[in-house]
Amino acid sequence: MALERPKSLRELALEHLRKSIVSGNLKMGQTLSERSISEELGVSKSPVREALAQLRDEGLVSIEPQKGARVFSLSESEVAQICDFRQAIETAAFELALKRSPNALADDMARVVSEMKSARQAGNERRYLELDTEFHHLIFFHAGNDYLTSSYTRYVGKIAALRTHLAKLPQHTELSYEEHVGLAKAVRKGDMSVIRDLLSQHIDRTRQAYESAAIILEEGIGSS
Repeated sequence: MALERPKSLRELALEHLRKSIVSGNLKMGQTLSERSISEELGVSKSPVREALAQLRDEGLVSIEPQKGARVFSLSESEVAQICDFRQAIETAAFELALKRSPNALADDMARVVSEMKSARQAGNERRYLELDTEFHHLIFFHAGNDYLTSSYTRYVGKIAALRTHLAKLPQHTELSYEEHVGLAKAVRKGDMSVIRDLLSQHIDRTRQAYESAAIILEEGIGSS
């Protein structure tokens, strides 16, 4: 059995910052100080700087000369592009997953939906949001296409962070849960036509929620 390689300081800083942004502990548009992060984590500035550069590539951080680093913020145009991206790539991944691994996909989605229900009943919003991200990741895992997966993974942190901020909107989580239940049932039946319609509805509702919550998103309200 191979021993797990210890994480580097860069990886530890990256994991800490990514988790803080996705969870909402770091608000959208918030200034990030290399010195403060270094002191908090007990590391030098170098691994923090490298972690911030990686998060910039993932779209979670913006870095400007003379101004430093900030947590990402969004314009309506960027929101629309994210939703267009998700619609295209998740539909393509669904089609491949249903051809290559339909039963395993259905089983995994049923499991995650069951866990989502338990998280909701327990009032564990953070766990629910983690499961929401896992649900969509399953599409790519079972599609078995590394290029689709890497394209999605590049932006999965930003998508997850947006879920966190939208979770405070009235009925957002309830409607999201119902849509995931519907998608899981459609996968079990192997009905791609229904999946396309439900996925479109799911992402379009999210698009509308982004637009209606633009002020909330910009101010970074809604952290959990």
